[in-house]
Order: sequence, then C-alpha cells, then structure tokens
Amino acid sequence: MDTLTRFEIRKIIKSKLFYVAVGLVMTVVLLLVNMRYTGAYITDQEGEGIKGFSAISLGKMYARQHAGPLSTEKIANAIERHNKILLDPKNIDANGNLNNRAYAAYEVPDEQINTLIRFAFSPLSQFDYSVMNRLHEDDAKRFYEKRMEKINGYLDYDYSYGNYSDREKAFFNTMNEKLRVPFQMDYVTGWEKVFQNLQNLFLVIALAIGICLAPIFAGEYQRGTDAIILSTRYGRNKVIIAKLKAGFIISIGLLFLALMLYTLLLLGIFGFDGAKANVQIIDLLAPVPYTVIQAYLWTILIGSLACLMVGALTLWLSSRMNSPFSVIIVIGIFVIGPFFIPASKSSRLFNQLMDLLPANMFNGFKKITSYEVFDLFGALILEYKFMTGFAIIVIALLLPLTFRAFKKHQVN
Repeated sequence: MDTLTRFEIRKIIKSKLFYVAVGLVMTVVLLLVNMRYTGAYITDQEGEGIKGFSAISLGKMYARQHAGPLSTEKIANAIERHNKILLDPKNIDANGNLNNRAYAAYEVPDEQINTLIRFAFSPLSQFDYSVMNRLHEDDAKRFYEKRMEKINGYLDYDYSYGNYSDREKAFFNTMNEKLRVPFQMDYVTGWEKVFQNLQNLFLVIALAIGICLAPIFAGEYQRGTDAIILSTRYGRNKVIIAKLKAGFIISIGLLFLALMLYTLLLLGIFGFDGAKANVQIIDLLAPVPYTVIQAYLWTILIGSLACLMVGALTLWLSSRMNSPFSVIIVIGIFVIGPFFIPASKSSRLFNQLMDLLPANMFNGFKKITSYEVFDLFGALILEYKFMTGFAIIVIALLLPLTFRAFKKHQVN
C-alpha cells in the first residue's frame, strides 16, 4: 500500500464519524445475534418449553437424525410415523387433536421433514398444517412431483403487474429439471438464522460506509484544504486516487469485520452444520442448484456489492457537495427511502428497476431463490446475476466521475 493511501486511511480512522459508524455496526451485530439466541425455543419430550442453548442442542439432535438424502423412503417413513401417532387414542385430546405429550414426543423431533412435506402438499400460496393427516406412505413418491406442481402453479398465476412468458416458464422449468434429487438434508438452523437478518445488517453497514466516506472530499471543501491539495504536485491525480482507494479499503474492512463477526457468532451458537445441504431445505421451491454455503456466498456477494455501490455514490456526492453532513443526509434517504416505496401492482418493469437499488439488493437470499429474470436483448438473465453485474458497472462508472469532479473543482 502506498504512502498516500495509508495517510488517507489514517485520516478516516481518526475521524469521530468513523468511531460512530463502527460503534453502530458492532451494536447492531450484537443486537441481531442476541435477538436470534433469545428467540431459540423448542418443546422437549416432556412437553416443557425450553430456551437458549438447551433448545438449540435439542433441535440440532432432532434435525441430525434426518441428515442425508431426502429420499422417497425417508418421506414415507415420516408419513407412516405421523399416521401411527394419530391412530393411537392415547395421543388424541378431547378436541380430536394431538395432545401436548404426543406432540412433544413425536411431532417435534420430525418437525423439519414434516414441514417440508406439508409445504409440498399444501395448495399454492398456503400452508395447510393438517394436509399430512390425509397422506399415505404411497404419497411420498409424489413429493418432488408436487414440488414441481407448485412451481408451475406459481409461474402460471395471473399477476396484475404482468405474467411470466412462455420463454420464462420454460427457462425456470429447465432449471428445476436439472436439479439433482433427492435433495440433501441436514440441520440448517444456524444458516437460516444467518440469512434471516442479513438484510438488516447490510442496511446498517451501508449507512456506516456512507458516514465514514462522506468527509473524504466534502471535508476538504469544508475545511478549505481543497485549495492546498489541488495546488500540490500530485493533488489532481495521485491524491484523488489515494482517497478513492482508502474509501474502498475502509468499506471492505467494515464489511469483512461485520459479516465475519455476525456469521461466526451465530454459527458458533447454533452450529456450523448444514453447509453442504441443498438450499431447498431452507426454501423448497428455490430453482438454483446451490448448497447452503454457496447460497450464503452469493448472498454475501450481492449485499457487499450493494454496500460498495453506496460507498461509490457517497464518494461521488462528497466530490460534488460542500458539507459531509449534506452527503450523509442524501445517502441516508437514498438507502432507506426505497423501503417506503410499495411494489407496483401494474408494472413488472418498475419492480425490476426498483430491485436494482441497494436497499432491495440487501436481501440477496430472496433474490437467489426467487423466480425473476431480466430479458436483455433476448437473453434471459437471472435477477441476482443481473444485479451483480449492474452493481459492478455502476461502481466502475462512479469512480471516474468522482475523480473528474474533484479534479475539476473550482476553488473559491
């Protein structure tokens, strides 16, 4: 790293805004992790509710019993166990439902696989908890068929903002046909917990990056040091490049620190198991051929690029505005504003364009497992891949614009 870049990094780190940003990110990480930990709950075999590490350990033990291929035989065995429970009068209460003892002893240990079965056999857009009461062991052969029926029902649905074309339906059907079945099951609760709050974490990281980078150029204008910088030998080239490099190094550093702490804390609490399970164990209808760890890496890539896009925009605004505070306000509105704009009920194109904003890229897991494509010059590109390329292009375009804006700045 060159001397000028190190100097610019030290300037950022010494700023009070930097400590505010880091403190904000670390506080949110700890709050999100604590929220997931305190929310851990399960019913033990005695019917007593337990929380914390005891609940996590018991849930892990139950899920590990089903680790391996989600085969027809495994599904049939789960249906058979459920039916045997219902046939025993000792397990039924006065209202005809499972009593607490039977539920705790038999249903809770099978909750992961039973949830997948219920979801597959439930009607479109519904989760019929009682559907399993009407299934027989032979229905297990139709599990993957029912999954495809739900996918086709989703693709054939009449949407007010526009329906899927025949090309798009064929595109997604081909994707799903290429998936290897049976899916691999495992205990995936730790990874589920990680995915659940990544959107909120990326939002906070993006705001923190905006706070850190806002003064890089605007602070020079505010202090009146822009005249000194621009009149020096390297003021119109190497200093600007050093500022840009420092901004991205700080941004990447914040991302790495926050994501590593958040991920390792949650997985340390809930367990690292399940990285090689199919992502369909978390979202059964997902059309992508990824394992959980691959989905996590894609989610991190998309969210990180969204944050870096916010950083690049912050640098450009900083080169154009005379006050860091003004830059922070604009970035705050830009990042948070889209959350208050409802999805269009009449324009699919509007929704697709909105999805290219950082706020809607933060939830990368939803984008990876969704059924959305961009039609670009006749080529169908999955939304999450399109937004990845889009973010890289935007960042690449903003950097020279920022360089030029500061270089051509007219000193008062």
